[in-house]
Amino acid sequence: MAQYDFQMINQDLSESKLLRTTSNFGMLKGRSIADLLYLQTLQLIMFNRDSKQRDYSVGYARKTTQFGPYALFRTTSTDIYVLAFALDNPEYQSLNISSREQKILKSVQFQNRRHFNFVKRMAVRPPNRSETTAFLVRLETQLKITNSLFKQLRRLIIDWEDLKYAQKQFVVSKLMQQQTMLRGKSSDSYEHLHAMKRERKYTDASKKPGYKDSPVIPTLTKTKIQGTTGSGIGKIAGYWASGRKKV
Repeated sequence: MAQYDFQMINQDLSESKLLRTTSNFGMLKGRSIADLLYLQTLQLIMFNRDSKQRDYSVGYARKTTQFGPYALFRTTSTDIYVLAFALDNPEYQSLNISSREQKILKSVQFQNRRHFNFVKRMAVRPPNRSETTAFLVRLETQLKITNSLFKQLRRLIIDWEDLKYAQKQFVVSKLMQQQTMLRGKSSDSYEHLHAMKRERKYTDASKKPGYKDSPVIPTLTKTKIQGTTGSGIGKIAGYWASGRKKV
């Protein structure tokens, strides 16, 4: 894989959009924060296991881990970073998390360094199936995940490379649906999921005006990953159409 400098990543992709200001936490339940971190982690693993989207996940993972294991509040980092910080520091005054929701978060046994190390590893190499399974099962226990759909998504994502097109679309659709329900629609990766979902409109993306000979994922340069709005979404969608498996 080509080597890139990810020290600077375009703000459209890397800055926390879900929780851009601390006041946004006041709108989230403690349970929602834990669930959103789990779903955001699942989708990052999904991107990492897809050979054509791995560069995106590598840039995101590097951005997430560049400041260390979630010790300081930084809205300039990713949503995963900010959610992990909240889980670790629910009493942080500026987050405006109610005392009731703080108690829920304090009851969660989140191991921030284990999570940090796994995300950091994704920036170097894709973790194998057994590593990913062990990590996610432990994370489910730590975050007290009981939702059976989340566990189904975990099993499918672990087998991502072997899934049929319809199964992949199911995963993407459910990730979008669940995050929308949890007020995660504005997350920094949501547009990426949305582009994958609307792929069905680009049955022959290479012939669509504006997308011919275009890069199929957000362009990686030596300084940044370009944004996903506008034609960028079409480029990702074009990738998904060209690389899908037939059912």
